[in-house]
Formats: sequence, C-alpha cells, structure tokens
Amino acid sequence: MKTVCIDARLYGIAHTGIGRYTQNLILNLPSDPNIQVVLIVSPENINNPELKSFPKYQAHYHPYHPLAQIEMVYLLAKIHPDLYHATDFTAPIFWFGKTIITIHDLIKVFFRGSHTTTKSPVFYWLKYFWYRFNIWLDVHKAWHLIVPSKYWQDQLIHRYHLPPGKVSVTYEGIPAAYLHPASPDTSVSFPQPFLVHTGNLYPHKNIDVVIKALDKLQGKVGLVLIGARDVFSARIPRRDYITYLGRLTDTKVIDCYRQATAYVYPSLMEGFGLQGLEAMAVGTPVIAAQASCLPEIYADAVLYFNPYDPADLVKMITKLETDSQSRKNLIQAGFARIKMFSWSKMSRQTWTIYQKMLP
Repeated sequence: MKTVCIDARLYGIAHTGIGRYTQNLILNLPSDPNIQVVLIVSPENINNPELKSFPKYQAHYHPYHPLAQIEMVYLLAKIHPDLYHATDFTAPIFWFGKTIITIHDLIKVFFRGSHTTTKSPVFYWLKYFWYRFNIWLDVHKAWHLIVPSKYWQDQLIHRYHLPPGKVSVTYEGIPAAYLHPASPDTSVSFPQPFLVHTGNLYPHKNIDVVIKALDKLQGKVGLVLIGARDVFSARIPRRDYITYLGRLTDTKVIDCYRQATAYVYPSLMEGFGLQGLEAMAVGTPVIAAQASCLPEIYADAVLYFNPYDPADLVKMITKLETDSQSRKNLIQAGFARIKMFSWSKMSRQTWTIYQKMLP
C-alpha cells in the first residue's frame, strides 16, 4: 500500500482561503484501497470528528515558525510517505522525498514594501526575503506544483523557467452554504443601495478605487465591508456611506449579498477570486477588476472595469442600477458560471495527480 501524507496544519476556515482549500481537498478525496492518506495536523484538529477516518500526526509548531522546519522533517521521517503534499509554501527545506506543493498565488512577490504589512520594517524585510527564498526553493525542489488558475500556472512557468508539465491547474469550488442557502432573514436590513466587499483590505485589494467611485456618486450608493477590522481598514478614508460589519457567519454574509446592488471585486491581483463566485451563487451581480486571474475565473458572468479608473467603475454601478435586463442577464450568467467549479472535482483532479506521481 502506498502512503500519501497531506500537510493539514492549516486546515479549516480559521486559516481563510488556504484553510478552506485544505479542508475541502481532504473531505472530498476519493477512496482507494491501495493508497493510505495520512495527515499532519495542528493540536486543535487532532480530535476533529471530520478527520476521524484518517491516521493523524500532531505538529505543535505553526507552519511559519522556524522550528516547524525541524519538526516536519522529524514527522515525515517517521511517516516515510511515498508522496508528501504541502498545501501551502510550507514544505520543509530539508525534506527530499517526493513532494507536491500547492502555490495559491505570488501576491507577496509582486506587492511588497512596508505599506503592505503591519510588521516593523526590519522584521518585514527579513520575512519577505525568507518568503522569496522559500518560494524559489519550493518551485524548483517540488516534483509537481498545483495552482488554482491558469494565470498562476503561466506566472510560475515564465517567472521560474519551469517545464509546463510541472504545473497543474485545479480550480477551487464554492461552499455548500452558498450553493444551497437558507431562506432570507428579513429581520436583517442594510443601507440601500449599496455595494458589498468581503475580506481583508491589504493594498492590493484596491478598495480605494471603490471609495473614489462612490465619492463621484456623492454617497448615493453605500459600501458594506465584511471582515476583521485591522490596520489596513484604519488606513482607508472615512466616509459616512461605509459600513463595517466585521466577521459574519456564512448565513449573514448571504443575507447581505442578497440585498446588495452588487458585489464589488476591485483587487489588482488574486489567486482565484472565490468571493465573486459565492456572490453569483446567491444571485448577486458582480463587478470585478479586469486584472490577474479574475477574467479567467468569471468569464462573461460579471461586469469588468479598469481597476485604476474610478469613473469606469461608476459606469458599471450605474448600468446595474438603471438597466434591469442587464442585471437579470448577469445574474443568470452567474448561475451558469458557478457550475464550472466544484470542490469534489478539484479533489478528484488532485487525486489523479497523486496517482501519477506515485511509483
């Protein structure tokens, strides 16, 4: 029997996109009597009932802690897998067994500088160069790489001069809560009309262009921001039309989406763009930046705008508010587009990669 070890230290939605990816990869894996899947998990998941069917080894250090490098080599030597899958760029430097690594994006390579972090400049630059070294080492040492979009496949191949066959694309999926949403909670209401955006507000998220566009509309359209308040949210301009809702459950996020004029995705660079698909799944039109992987993922199911031009965004907002037929067409196109994406499909494709990589 062959053994595949999956690094599940970042398992679960507490670890945002990487955690959701890892969770859905594992929970949707096919069964094969000839392959045993073993997990390396953090202490909070050692007794997770979702993972009860998998043999597990506990890692005590956070994946980004320096001592995690030593701990992982020890655990992998103990497991001695035929194949190791790191679900982020956290593969130990001194593990030389057959390895697959998922690279979700290279955003930190392209967007750098003290304005992109909450850390002190010295600590940030040390961490940044360690990250660059880790990525370089990962892409060259790994036997195979997995990315969530063709955009990042091309970036890896060209930036690191990799053979095309070394990088596979496995599109991500949409959470079940958005595919089968509960009935609307009519007791919850939001300012009308408004745009909604979820997630952090790092500089590459480009939320400033939304604010500039809404300023042009003189506050007649609001903006609801869902996600944890942090130093980046404190840096954006104050406006009466902006509402911060903090972290919400999926159910409350869906209620907000349903009442919104549109979901706005102004980001200059993304790994996949899951939030836009979630909005489409519950019938919310999406306005997205013509940037990075977003046109690949959304195709013709959204309205695109120049992410550097607030006036172009104003045109798209106005179009949705005044052209009811275009709005209906966009919603229908969104329902059709989300059928292209499935966590179970992603997991099966990954399993096929495992099978090809096993001796």
